[in-house]
Amino acid sequence: MLNTVLIEDSDDAAEKLTFLLTRYCADKINLLKLASSGAEGIEAIRTHRPELVFLDIELGDMTAFEMLERIDPVDFQVIFTTSFDHYAIKAIRYSAVDYLQKPVGREELLAAIQRAENNPMRLAREQINQMTQQVHAKTQLPDKIALTTADGLVFKKIADIIRCESERMYTNVIMSNHEKIVVSKPMGQLEDILHVHDFFRVHNSHLINMRHIRQFVRTDGGYVVMEDGASVSVARNRKEDFLDMFSRF
Repeated sequence: MLNTVLIEDSDDAAEKLTFLLTRYCADKINLLKLASSGAEGIEAIRTHRPELVFLDIELGDMTAFEMLERIDPVDFQVIFTTSFDHYAIKAIRYSAVDYLQKPVGREELLAAIQRAENNPMRLAREQINQMTQQVHAKTQLPDKIALTTADGLVFKKIADIIRCESERMYTNVIMSNHEKIVVSKPMGQLEDILHVHDFFRVHNSHLINMRHIRQFVRTDGGYVVMEDGASVSVARNRKEDFLDMFSRF
């Protein structure tokens, strides 16, 4: 059972989330405290030392990121909540942190708690720093991504990723220095982030960085040779879109 603090400045949202947590998650969550501001949240965390914090992004007296910068150590998991498609969601996703959009549904909440149970990783200071920097930049895309591995979390420059190879519920991420990182996430989740950085899914099991293609070979159905020497087939039904994108490089 996870000792939990809820920080939410909307009375309606706090009431609904409290109801869901106590009604459907009582066997998983021990709700210790409800705080309605950043200052109250800091005090609640220092007093109760929770394992999990549900944290609204926009609090009345400060943002969630400003609040986290004032806490040391950050030795708990965080699930952010927001009532709209907040610009900060981009920063949260690149930093491999979980979030829920309000109004929060029962199934989404249960799934988030299950993820917290399965991967009890505390929020790292580097995650907080990256999210804070990205929120301040607002429109600029992050140049790093947090990759979740069996040993913890690693931050890598997106430009240094050559390709991603699917392996069931895991993904092998191949870097330009030939390092292979086994990521504890399916490739589709990485594709959601990386497609705006000139990555293209050439077939179901491969996502490639178009900037690291060494050669495209039209024979044998068509395949690309990547800078790490790997030959990757291009699926027939994706070849037209691939060639259209390839022509821009």
